[in-house]
Amino acid sequence: MTAPAPAITPARATRHARHRRLPGIDVAAARLTAESALLGLLAGIAVVAPWTRDGYLLLLDWVAGPHQALTPGLYGLDPAALDALPYRLATHILRSIVGSGVTAWLLILAFFPIAAGGVSALAGGGRWRRHAAALFACCNPFVVERLQAGHVAFLLSVALLGWLLASALRGRRRQRWFAARPAGWYALAMAVGPHAAWLGGVGLLAFAVLPRPRSRDIIRTLVVIACAGCIYAYAVVVVSSAILTVKVGPGDLEVYATHAGPHGLAATLLSLRGFWRGGADSSPQLVLGFIPGVAMVLAATAGLVRLCRRDRAAGVPLTALALVGLLFGAGIEGPLAGAYRAAFDYLPLFEAMREQQKWVALTMIAYAVGIGVTAEALADLCRPARPAITQLISAAALLALATAYVGSGPSLVWGLGGSVKVSHYPSAWYDADRIMGAGTESVLFLPWHEYQPLDFTGGRTVATPAGAFFRRPVLSSDAVELGSVRTNSSSQRMAYLQRLIVDGGQGAFGRLIAPLGIRYVALARDREAGAYAWLDRQRDLRAVLRTEKLVLYEVEEAGTGRVVSARTGTYESAVAVAARSELGTEAVLAAGSASGPVPAAASGRIKRTSSTSWRIEAGAAGWVVIPEEWSPGWSAGGLEVRPTVAGTVAVKAGSDAVTVRYTPWKWLRLGIAASIVSLVVLLVAGLLEHRRELSQWRIRRRARRPTRRRSAGPGGSAPARPSAGSRRAGTARSGAAGRR
Repeated sequence: MTAPAPAITPARATRHARHRRLPGIDVAAARLTAESALLGLLAGIAVVAPWTRDGYLLLLDWVAGPHQALTPGLYGLDPAALDALPYRLATHILRSIVGSGVTAWLLILAFFPIAAGGVSALAGGGRWRRHAAALFACCNPFVVERLQAGHVAFLLSVALLGWLLASALRGRRRQRWFAARPAGWYALAMAVGPHAAWLGGVGLLAFAVLPRPRSRDIIRTLVVIACAGCIYAYAVVVVSSAILTVKVGPGDLEVYATHAGPHGLAATLLSLRGFWRGGADSSPQLVLGFIPGVAMVLAATAGLVRLCRRDRAAGVPLTALALVGLLFGAGIEGPLAGAYRAAFDYLPLFEAMREQQKWVALTMIAYAVGIGVTAEALADLCRPARPAITQLISAAALLALATAYVGSGPSLVWGLGGSVKVSHYPSAWYDADRIMGAGTESVLFLPWHEYQPLDFTGGRTVATPAGAFFRRPVLSSDAVELGSVRTNSSSQRMAYLQRLIVDGGQGAFGRLIAPLGIRYVALARDREAGAYAWLDRQRDLRAVLRTEKLVLYEVEEAGTGRVVSARTGTYESAVAVAARSELGTEAVLAAGSASGPVPAAASGRIKRTSSTSWRIEAGAAGWVVIPEEWSPGWSAGGLEVRPTVAGTVAVKAGSDAVTVRYTPWKWLRLGIAASIVSLVVLLVAGLLEHRRELSQWRIRRRARRPTRRRSAGPGGSAPARPSAGSRRAGTARSGAAGRR
């Protein structure tokens, strides 16, 4: 899909009148859009340049490492990674091609030209309007905050919103029953980030109903939304197969509420700020300043008002989106608090917008267009034909407007103002990885936090990066630990480990974690090493590496595979039995009857055959423990399958070999394939729509081109070419005729 046509203002109506009879292709507009995208690319290079060096980029929610693999969420085995599966798959493919380190900054770089080009296409107009809007879309407080938080997928989906709104505006101007390009952009944005479903949906509705909608506008928009919704075909499988997802409740609205800032909530939102972390160590220390903030708001407001007067089809919906972004961005602290809570409680899938400040993305896009319109008007007033006093005042206003960029620029360029550099993992981490090697048995990473500051990140809090570093599967905390919301996890394994770690291992930590398939325990000694001194007192752990930065323990017990025996109990009873050294390899079932002698010593005879299946080899009949997250979706060919107290899978198998499979993956795979096919179909339809319009434009352009035939004159000679004077006279006569 290429750039949609720019907004047609009265000032440009004469130049574009011919497009009422033609498909609307404007080569000059496409060239300006490309220039804006190039400007965005240059801005992006200025941001990511320091991150292209050797090392790995580690941000709050965006970490990279040498062995970053596809998360189990793609298979439905990680409740915290079940959204935007096409994007996760595409990112993994990109890592496989260019490496994890390059992918980390390359996707960030991609945001800038995509956002700049999309906003330029939406703004329309000349260079002053387009380039000013494009540059603001790349350089503003909203982008600075989200970039430092590592919300890369969210930023990419926001970048695509500009293209979506531009194509929606184009679709309304053309008054067709269906437009393929808005559906393609909407589907692509949702494939990257789930928040685009709501942000983009509100944007489409705004351009459909404002101002004075026709029935064709409503029908076209509903068809676009329905077609783009096919991108979430895999979500049907998630719901119908009862796949575990994160638990989101009313408490999330409190902990993810917009941060009011020192000058109040209204001033914070108007300045495009309010990220919920506020002044945390991972938040940007952006000081926008009073003058840049006022200049930004006034320029955006003046531009939107001017656009509403000159081009209501673009100005009215953009103004409405700016207000919606501010009102919804205030969330539970604003005038729509009751409505927001009700939507969160009753509207399906609205929990994706638990972080209310993300609505400000709509305001940011509207601001960009408004600032572009103001910049164009001021530049026009600076022309030599204007009175000197007008030129002087307009030039001063342009300089004031430039402060809106200067206020955010230093906090953005050159690696977020030099505050974030690439990180280098300690040598002890590499030593530990060499000792453990590759394998299917897991490594438990401590300290037990989902987010934590590390020495090699300069003390910045980042998502625990162990899963991106070690070759073995990593079990690390998924608890957000925010106020009243300690965790959103629905994982029984994580809940079991959480209790066990809080209780200090109970002296038999290795025996109690062995049923989870854990072979090693890694403790990073950055901040809380003293709080985990109890690891040295566990009789079933053996230290195999001890350095100032990391300690690696090996679990000397086994607990997976054909354990044969089983006992019924609870977490408390399992801990008590283990403390008396009376817990063996037997499966501890949450329900059911005990069988076989306990404690038992049998184990093993299982092999992972894929990411969603295990092979149980022939052996003694009895219980088999599979070190996977418990789910009713696990199947063993009709055999009894139960959860263990540790949250893993227990199968009552016979003596023959058997395969255990996670059955939802079969359907989830079809759902993901359907989603990708739907996306590809919409994108191809958009390209064909554009190609058809372009070919029609070329045909009609050739048809209008005058044909110059040189017939033979008297005596067989070609007529003489008219003289320069006669050509000028003819041109003058044609011009006079045109004016008449």
